[in-house]
Amino acid sequence: MVFGVSGFRKLRKDQPEKPPRPDKDGVIYKPLEPLGERLQAWRTVIEDARQMAIYDRVAESVDAERYVALQEKYAAQIRENEQRATTKYIDLAPWFMIHSRLARLLDLDRRPPCSILDIGSGGGQFLAIAKAHGHQTLAFDMPEPDHYRDLLALFGIDRVEGAVELGKPLPAAIGKFDLIVINGQVFDVFKDRSKRWKLPEWAGLIRYLCAHHLNYPGELFIGLNKSDGPTGTEEFYWPLVDLAEKHGATVDRKYATMDFKLEHPLTLDEIDAVEWGSPSPR
Repeated sequence: MVFGVSGFRKLRKDQPEKPPRPDKDGVIYKPLEPLGERLQAWRTVIEDARQMAIYDRVAESVDAERYVALQEKYAAQIRENEQRATTKYIDLAPWFMIHSRLARLLDLDRRPPCSILDIGSGGGQFLAIAKAHGHQTLAFDMPEPDHYRDLLALFGIDRVEGAVELGKPLPAAIGKFDLIVINGQVFDVFKDRSKRWKLPEWAGLIRYLCAHHLNYPGELFIGLNKSDGPTGTEEFYWPLVDLAEKHGATVDRKYATMDFKLEHPLTLDEIDAVEWGSPSPR
């Protein structure tokens, strides 16, 4: 059984008064509440008609019965965890809202079917939107936590397990893609959490991805994470944004996003980049 857009639209008909914005006082995740109610509540946040259509399409793709089974599987863990724990990603609606905005930015609703790799995919809500719009998807992320794997299974998205490690190639099984997305990364924090990557590390990764995992013409999107880093450092890494803009990326400084539309590999020759190994033959 797929819950579908019609399900939560019926709820809206039965409740003529517009529900309050769920983010009025800050986002509170409610991963154990009924899917339809959450989809309805977060739909009210979206003001752009095109983004709403994207949101509706992915909402319609979710199998409600399988989602309820997933809620039941993790109910005890959800109740034990705080709002900031990763079980918050089981609350699909707010993440569909957030990622539908990114999907609109990347024209996933308008571009011809393409192949998309999401590095650090988490629970796969962005890729669920991509798949709902006919794109070929692959998730790359750590093998844990288990509920990420179960969310990806709910969406029917394949995953290659692993981590982005400084200077190390990604698994050769990943192959090449038309669009590579890195959004809200945490891999750029060194293990002792004393510092984060700077331009040599980022330039090395970008150069590697362009050389080995991107088709041409192709697109590389990077949206920086602000909050995860050394204690007291809660800011975007602006030198990377500046470098991206210098090399022709479309930049949004409000969200520190960089969208490279490339005809040829980006080499960033002016940066003394960290060398990345080449993937092993497949």
